[in-house]
Amino acid sequence: MKKIMVFIILLSFIFSLHAQKANTSTVDQDKKMEWWREAKFGMFIHWGPYSILGGVYKGHNQNRGGAEWIMNRCKIPVAEYQQITKGFNPTKYDAEVWVKLAKEAGMKYIVITTKHHDGFAMFKSNASKYNIVDFTVYNKDILDELAKACRKHKMKLGFYYSQAQDWNNPGGSVARKLMREGWPNPDSTRIDAYTEANKGYWDPAQQTATMDEYIDKVSVPQIKELLTNYGDVAVLWWDTPTQMTDAFAEKISAELAKYPQIIQNDRLKRPNFPGDYKTPEGRVPKAEDIEGVDWETCMNIGSSWGFKSWENAWKPTEVLVRNLITIAARGGNYLLNVGPTPEGEIPEPSVTRLKEMGEWMKINGEAIYGTQRSLIFPTWGECIRKDNKNNTILYLCVFEWPSDGKLYFNIDSEVKSATLLQNKKTLNIQKTTDGMIIDVPTKSPDAIASVIKLELKEKLLPLKIVSNSVKTFEILDL
Repeated sequence: MKKIMVFIILLSFIFSLHAQKANTSTVDQDKKMEWWREAKFGMFIHWGPYSILGGVYKGHNQNRGGAEWIMNRCKIPVAEYQQITKGFNPTKYDAEVWVKLAKEAGMKYIVITTKHHDGFAMFKSNASKYNIVDFTVYNKDILDELAKACRKHKMKLGFYYSQAQDWNNPGGSVARKLMREGWPNPDSTRIDAYTEANKGYWDPAQQTATMDEYIDKVSVPQIKELLTNYGDVAVLWWDTPTQMTDAFAEKISAELAKYPQIIQNDRLKRPNFPGDYKTPEGRVPKAEDIEGVDWETCMNIGSSWGFKSWENAWKPTEVLVRNLITIAARGGNYLLNVGPTPEGEIPEPSVTRLKEMGEWMKINGEAIYGTQRSLIFPTWGECIRKDNKNNTILYLCVFEWPSDGKLYFNIDSEVKSATLLQNKKTLNIQKTTDGMIIDVPTKSPDAIASVIKLELKEKLLPLKIVSNSVKTFEILDL
């Protein structure tokens, strides 16, 4: 009987340890994600030698997709693309200007393409001479300058790294695209047949090594360089895991395990490496599609990730601000992309819109930062939730302002006060059998979105986040 009792006690102790470990893991994950969940708004930067071409090859505008895909879609030979790259000389690049613009827009972190699919490293690398220091006339490490500017201005810095696709370093994988997506090459039929027979490759130079060799000699060593050479890394943003295997992903994950504070997206290798957050691309997902998960929408201000010289589809500031509001109301982050010119300047249409977003954020930023999904979906706009120590605040972001001065809202909780953020004016509330009516001015104080701060007398029940959800979103190459 004593042996049985000892066994039961021992078993209980083991279960207790497991429970403590599980709780610690949850707490650690919440702590890790805390700054990211509070930030809500970040700058994505797609920049590389593809900006020299600006989406134009042999006098033809690229037929489909972002300008950063021009080497693949136009099937530019490796030697020719490398010759173009040698002229990359961004003499107008100023890291401080970029970081200050991000801060002015109200952004809290920056994620930059350290190596996109064209294989060019925007940093000094011993793993491949195809980098901005060793291969170009510019001969300076732009990541080093950006990292210093971010530290100076207390901006979190993350790195995008194409871990699998690489069209210049031999052995890197290639997503096959048809010639018609690039330019009207008279040799299109032969090229399409070649890429079909060769896993998407269009140049024999791309196949002089295996992908195993590429992962071991380029991908993993460059990731090590990024992790060790630039101070604290906040985010690693993987992309298009073409031909990635679990074994390849394990090698990369082994390096990342040394830096448990780094937040990763879910694109290293699906489905077995879910990362810390989901990545819907170019759109705001439906609320039910991101229920209970951390997520981030990445989106262009224009139509291309990389600089496109003939860009004419810039999103209006109203659309961008309302996207940010809706994303915050559904518990996500907004990673908004700019594509600098080959000289290193952010295009003026992007600058103008970011500054205008910053003006809106100066007044209404408290309705975005440190908030969470509300699970309340009014017809006139969005509702964003923020929990304080003792109570909850709801931010009513009104897109369709009531011309009669009566805003209808329904919630079971008792309301302490209602305030218009634009001018801090206290608003009167009328209780009805169907909810409440908030008396507002007949004209919206803000043409984009006016925000009413609704302070409740209670703290609502917490919402659970399941960060390792198997839910994934399509990776686009638009």
